[in-house]
Amino acid sequence: MGMGTRNVDARLAASIGQLEEPVVPDFQALQDVPKGGVLFALPALLVTGLLKYSENFFKLSKGYYGLDSLLIILAFIALVRVKSIESLRYSAPGEWGKLIGLDRIPEVRTLRSKNQTTHTR
Repeated sequence: MGMGTRNVDARLAASIGQLEEPVVPDFQALQDVPKGGVLFALPALLVTGLLKYSENFFKLSKGYYGLDSLLIILAFIALVRVKSIESLRYSAPGEWGKLIGLDRIPEVRTLRSKNQTTHTR
């Protein structure tokens, strides 16, 4: 499951295909989250329509991470100027997960596979 995984039941259900809906982000009060300032951009991203029509154009297979969470992850890594998805291998997934309200972000190979399986409706 990985270090820092708190939602073991949902992750196990997703791994065997039994999770019907993606996990809903659950934000908690925290201190000293690296790159936490990027959360100030979230209202602007939402107002500009980042998630407004995403369900109309993209569909993901069942899994732990929802489309909204993945789009916010990609927006955040662009805002903090991460050069590529590959560079996420060298950062703590739990710290990034705190920014999106989950226990951790997906591994690089999961992000790549979700990118390839995202279907246009």
